[in-house]
Amino acid sequence: MRNCFIKDIKSMFSNYDKKEHLHLETVYFINGIDKHDAEIQRMTDQVVQFAVEQTSWGQRRPMQWVPLELQISNMRMKNINIITKADLLNVNQLNNDLALEGRQLNDFLLVQHSLGKLMFYNLPGLDNFIIIHPPALVNILRSFVTDEKFFPDEPNLKTILLKMTTTGKISKTELLKLWEQHQFQQYMQDESIKEFVVQLLMHLDILVIPKASKQTNVYLVPCMIKSTRPSHFNSTENQEGNTICLRYTIARHSIPTSLAYKIIGASICAWPLKYEDNKPCLYHKAALVNVSQDIELRIWIEDNHVMVVMTNELALIHISPDVAASVQECLTKNLESSLLFHYNSFGKQMKPTKASELYTMEVGIPCGQDVCYTSLQDVIMQDKWICEKEKNHDTRYLRYWTFNKSQTTCGPECKGLNNNEIRTEPSDKHLVRLGNQIGIKLFDDFFINLKMDRKKWESIEYTYAGHSPEGIMSMALVKWKECKLENMDDPTLNDLSEALAAVKLDTHAICQVFRENTKLQDIADFKLLETPGDDVLEELSKQIGNCALQLGIELGVSFHKLQSSFIKFPKDLPGLLEDILKIWKTESKVPTYHSLMMALTRVDGGGVGYLRKLFI
Repeated sequence: MRNCFIKDIKSMFSNYDKKEHLHLETVYFINGIDKHDAEIQRMTDQVVQFAVEQTSWGQRRPMQWVPLELQISNMRMKNINIITKADLLNVNQLNNDLALEGRQLNDFLLVQHSLGKLMFYNLPGLDNFIIIHPPALVNILRSFVTDEKFFPDEPNLKTILLKMTTTGKISKTELLKLWEQHQFQQYMQDESIKEFVVQLLMHLDILVIPKASKQTNVYLVPCMIKSTRPSHFNSTENQEGNTICLRYTIARHSIPTSLAYKIIGASICAWPLKYEDNKPCLYHKAALVNVSQDIELRIWIEDNHVMVVMTNELALIHISPDVAASVQECLTKNLESSLLFHYNSFGKQMKPTKASELYTMEVGIPCGQDVCYTSLQDVIMQDKWICEKEKNHDTRYLRYWTFNKSQTTCGPECKGLNNNEIRTEPSDKHLVRLGNQIGIKLFDDFFINLKMDRKKWESIEYTYAGHSPEGIMSMALVKWKECKLENMDDPTLNDLSEALAAVKLDTHAICQVFRENTKLQDIADFKLLETPGDDVLEELSKQIGNCALQLGIELGVSFHKLQSSFIKFPKDLPGLLEDILKIWKTESKVPTYHSLMMALTRVDGGGVGYLRKLFI
């Protein structure tokens, strides 16, 4: 049986690009629940033999390291597994003339880490502890990263693990409960060590706090997610009009499982998971996240590819180029940091600038049941390309992945909206943003060029006199849209463009309504992506200026619900704003501090300073 197994394994890895590093003849059949299994000793002997053959075996070490190495070895023999750096400093001082100084000690720890003799991360929050016996971390992981056959018999603990394998979630309280078992207490004798281990597992993306989570003490465990993605998850059929794609190809035969988990973990740290039927859309090596109220992102690992699909619920024209570029930059940064972490964890020191050589990136668009991909260079150089199916694909929206977010106006290369786009019905958000670009003095002429009556404009001015000029203009444009629809006529972006031209305003103002300020998105952290409490919204409503309509529209609250709020609070601006904010919090897919601050910044409404103070 052993020979047949070895033969099958060799065949399986025959095309693997790193097969020279595999020792496929050294196969052991071990009974994992029998500690006296003779195969264990044979495997141990073989591991020692491999260690002796390593280039680092027998290398000369600084004589000054020897005393500290012996002291650490003695601690291991006493079953001490994790120590503080302060304890190591005290032990080091006992060596008198051979004691290592600050930088020497750090170099010693980093070299020992690279050799696998201990674990030390020279990072804030992790550099106060040292795992002097690395197998200890493996044993700690067995408390929750394990197979069902090894679950504890105690009913409450078994329930915790069964729930985690179903939902992918575990709370900090549940984790600490698991660690109260005798076999794990020997590794973590006090609360400070437990907190360090939690932080380390988060750094390794074994535990992940999902973005927009209302509970920062509940973690996702990507490596324990058993759910397979739905059959339609990868499908892009009939989505050519609202979807763009991105594909990263790693320069190796396949993506290791540990790296795949880290890539997915980093993604769900960047955007909030979408929920369907009250369940998070997190699957084995795949995730579905909400980028904004109307944009979702599918990410999955396939062979040596990281596949990314961005879909707007309406159409491609509603995808902001700033958002697409920001998503690409975030994904690329996460991928590079994951690759660097993976390579450095295996003793391969790599400069961050070299990370981009480890993968290639292509962009794509749905084509029938498949996706057609092409290089970024081709997309930048040409407006269209013919795919293998001899179909003509527009590259305009694919260029969004690399859009220059720093430009504040349309460049000379911008040709404005095409014939199909110009016939699109503007959303309420588009109308509010356009109104903010038109001065109040020119607006009445602009409004009349939309084929509206001057009396209608005067009536709107009178009715909403208590609102800001921007609010009145926004209200007028929304009323224009309603009038067109009531008359069985389609309001279009072309109507707005022609009216702009008639009053000699730049028609590229239409392009600007699709822009987003992604500065906050680029620096967003866990706190920014929490949901604000009602007490925060109540206080915030007192800090915001007279921009209730614009803010509500930017937050995605429907115009009809805004009108109801106006009726309930005709002369109470803080009450009106608080009501709007609570509607947003209840109905939004992404009711986060980040979304709220983005909207406030867009309408110049104030209150951002108050929210920032909450995080300083």
